[in-house]
Amino acid sequence: MHYGSLGGAERQGLGLAKFLTEEYQCEVSLLLTFSDELQPDFKQFAKACHIRHIFHTHAPYLVCWKELSYRNLKRLVWSFKYIWGYRKLLKPYGFDYIFPFLNFPSKVAFYLYKVLPTVKFTFWHQLGLDVFKPDELFEKYASRAVPAVIANSQTGLELYKRHYGLDKEKSYILPQYLTMEYLYFDKKEIRNKFNIPQDALVFGMVAHYREDKKHELILEAFKKVSENFEDAFLIFTGNRESSRYTRIKYDALEKSIREEGLEQKVRLLSQESIEEVLSSLDVGLLISEIEGMPNAVMEYMLYGLPVIASDHPGCKYLLKESPYLISNNREHLIGKMSELLNHPSIRDQHGLKNREYIKSFTKESYVRDLSTIIKRHL
Repeated sequence: MHYGSLGGAERQGLGLAKFLTEEYQCEVSLLLTFSDELQPDFKQFAKACHIRHIFHTHAPYLVCWKELSYRNLKRLVWSFKYIWGYRKLLKPYGFDYIFPFLNFPSKVAFYLYKVLPTVKFTFWHQLGLDVFKPDELFEKYASRAVPAVIANSQTGLELYKRHYGLDKEKSYILPQYLTMEYLYFDKKEIRNKFNIPQDALVFGMVAHYREDKKHELILEAFKKVSENFEDAFLIFTGNRESSRYTRIKYDALEKSIREEGLEQKVRLLSQESIEEVLSSLDVGLLISEIEGMPNAVMEYMLYGLPVIASDHPGCKYLLKESPYLISNNREHLIGKMSELLNHPSIRDQHGLKNREYIKSFTKESYVRDLSTIIKRHL
């Protein structure tokens, strides 16, 4: 993985570790490619998921450009040292499989698969929005030589194809599983905790304050909706400490809420219990530029919420033919929010349907399908 911040990909990886250790008595360790800094929630979750070791040596270096220069020769040497350093560190543990999460970890995983004699299989794991360097030589070679490419939605395969080309014989869509277990919290108590009126109808988006999440668009739409619906309320929750950018965005949202006079109608939260926040909501929102198979939508469904989401392929896969899949348009969002505010029976109908459908997205089915892919390529 990149580093110890608990986002969707990290929840998937750690949850998979927990399942493999508890159900199959596997031993699972973790390699952090960018930093050994662990956010408190990540550290706690990793411990609960029985991670045996957490490895990290130094800042990542695996890059070589198509140019003849002294600096590029140095890049080549540094890259070999980077991979060989991990070979020396990891070889004694006799790892059998390497499961990467996101692009740079996928590149590292491929070269470790090449240099560690015990590793039988790895793959390229294309998840959501990521950084691509298709002209960089190590990445270019890895993207073509990797045993398999696995994405969690059609979006991922399309991104991969656009940048690297795609061999259909070794490409797969593997929808991710539901990482969260339902925890009951009394809605009245949670609303008291977050200072939310008991009779409010609460919209909420559970997402880190990243650039691709459309918090600002939601805030614009909510301001308009709240002018006609006095009981409307909005919650944003994520981790403002995830990066420098998330801190800047959090502060900007806080300023906008204050300047628009929405302090009594909007809560901006960071690093709160996701289960508690979900227990306080009436409608889940996920408005974004791009998604793979979004954990947030799966979690809304688990808690029996109707969902308004951007019409990305992963959202469509989860929500099927829902009328609440929309383009990222302010007027569309205002219309759908207003519709759910006006019709409690529709909220209940979609919430119940969502909760029933998400039951099929289990760790058991995920591991079964992943095992089928692995066996095909061994």
